[in-house]
Amino acid sequence: MARWRLRDAHYLAVPGIEWEYKESDRETGRQARKVYEVPLYLNPTWVQDWNDPDGIVVSNRYDPAHRRDYVFVGSPTPDMEPLDDEATKISQGFIDAGAWIHPIDSLNMTYSESRLSDFEREIAQLWATQMAKSDKPLPNVSLQGVDPKKFEALNEQVKALMEQNAKMQAQLLEPGFRRRV
Repeated sequence: MARWRLRDAHYLAVPGIEWEYKESDRETGRQARKVYEVPLYLNPTWVQDWNDPDGIVVSNRYDPAHRRDYVFVGSPTPDMEPLDDEATKISQGFIDAGAWIHPIDSLNMTYSESRLSDFEREIAQLWATQMAKSDKPLPNVSLQGVDPKKFEALNEQVKALMEQNAKMQAQLLEPGFRRRV
């Protein structure tokens, strides 16, 4: 049985944690009931979640010697500190396989930030691949429906707004300017 201590908040798949939804039909009065399995939220900063004097301890199997441990299903995360040799071996297996990079080794990023960075890189590669496949130029657009007088009036309005904005910014930068709230 492998045991870990949580160093950060987790949503863990713990068997037996369920959320029940009940709904009554107005016409028949019958009750519909649905039960969903949901993850358990555990936060080491909340003392009420602690099951050990030193924090929250989780394991991958039930052991009568450690009855208070939360037994979770699935793989451990980098924010779980191994407490025994088996847990160390399992965690090291994930590190060696490259399944997750420890936050210390990933340039001041948390595990979530590193996963997001990987996702962004994959999207950029897909976009580049898609753009390389399409050799079509952008479609031509006709300006036949644009009235030149209205377009010129719009340009003048934009110019006036830009001048107003510049004046307001200059006022804000003046010494002694007080903002009204």
